[in-house]
Amino acid sequence: MPKSSTSNAARSAKLAVECLEDRTTPTFIARPAPGVININGVVQPTGGLSVAAGDLFPDALPFGFAQNEYVTGTGPGVEGLVRIWSLDGALLGQLVPFPGFTGGINVAVGDVVGDGEMELITAVAANGPPHVKVFNSSGQLLGSFFAFDPGVLGGVNIAVGNVLGGIAAGGFSGGLVSSAFKQEIIIGAAAGGSPHVVATNATGTVLRSFLAFDLGYRGGVTVAAGSIDTERVATFPLSGSDTNSYDEIIVGAATAVPHVKAIEVWTGAITERLSFFAFDPAIQQGVTVAAGSTDNRQGAEIFVSRIVPPTSSIPPIVRVFNGAGQFGLEFAPFPPTYSRVVNMVVAYLTPANRGPSFYDPSDDDSSVGNSNFDFLTQDLAIVTGDGPFQQVPRYFIGLPSAPAGASGP
Repeated sequence: MPKSSTSNAARSAKLAVECLEDRTTPTFIARPAPGVININGVVQPTGGLSVAAGDLFPDALPFGFAQNEYVTGTGPGVEGLVRIWSLDGALLGQLVPFPGFTGGINVAVGDVVGDGEMELITAVAANGPPHVKVFNSSGQLLGSFFAFDPGVLGGVNIAVGNVLGGIAAGGFSGGLVSSAFKQEIIIGAAAGGSPHVVATNATGTVLRSFLAFDLGYRGGVTVAAGSIDTERVATFPLSGSDTNSYDEIIVGAATAVPHVKAIEVWTGAITERLSFFAFDPAIQQGVTVAAGSTDNRQGAEIFVSRIVPPTSSIPPIVRVFNGAGQFGLEFAPFPPTYSRVVNMVVAYLTPANRGPSFYDPSDDDSSVGNSNFDFLTQDLAIVTGDGPFQQVPRYFIGLPSAPAGASGP
């Protein structure tokens, strides 16, 4: 899956028509029928996207800098396609992880092999077995397994995190207490089965397993990972174990109730660190989740978006909570009727000038200038889970003392 030679100038993701490769951000949309969307008079097929991010390709940048890429997986309705994009709009590679499958693809990025390189993790999102595959950035298959009983056809949601060891908040393949310097794959049953969540390695060996909610719940579990701790007991590159650098597994109920939990698993025990309702439970709506620090402070924020019913005209609100589960702010990433569900990822995501003397805490340069080893000033990218297959993420920038979403995209 080599890099393409195509590149375009960086463009911000505003609510206006702008083409970036073959993707379009619309100014006006309408839904004339299920499975299609009218964008400024042009009918396009819809199914939405999943989104992930990470440093998948080597960078010709000074030491200490890393340029992330973002990854999209198509939703249901077309043969599942995973694409890797540079932040300035160039298509770097693509693959079809499950040939012939049209039920939607979920994606994640992380070093789950322990080779110091980021891998691309793909999964059946719905309408199929809980199949997960791991690829390197060139498209070579490194792992393939079923996370749960293959007979359960609800698909899975996935994330990557250092839940058993390593530096907190994702995005870096390493850590003081992980001998192999690798991350884990977090997998939640998407729908139809029990609310089962597992943490596995790249070949599917289950390292941790638990039920996120009561056994009677069958509505699916959305997942993320991030360290909610605000203090460190040791810091890189000092020797010793930093027990607060382990990521917690963040889970959300995908239907029926906006319940969110943070689960700690690194000790071997399954410890519930947080449990709260992100929205009024009476609304009976599920949520999507993301996690990571975007405000230059220790401890990940938890981003929670409610999934709006098809009959509703309200937008899918995103709420931001701190590591204690305390509400901070809310914002609507899109206007009413634009989308009913959004998918999110936290990482360094803002295209910016790069160079050894350029230190901007809101950019995507993983450098000493913006605390790379603590991952304290990341950004939030949001895509619609029910919009066109060709779309640009909206970036919400993290700033010192202001989490992503506080000051707009």
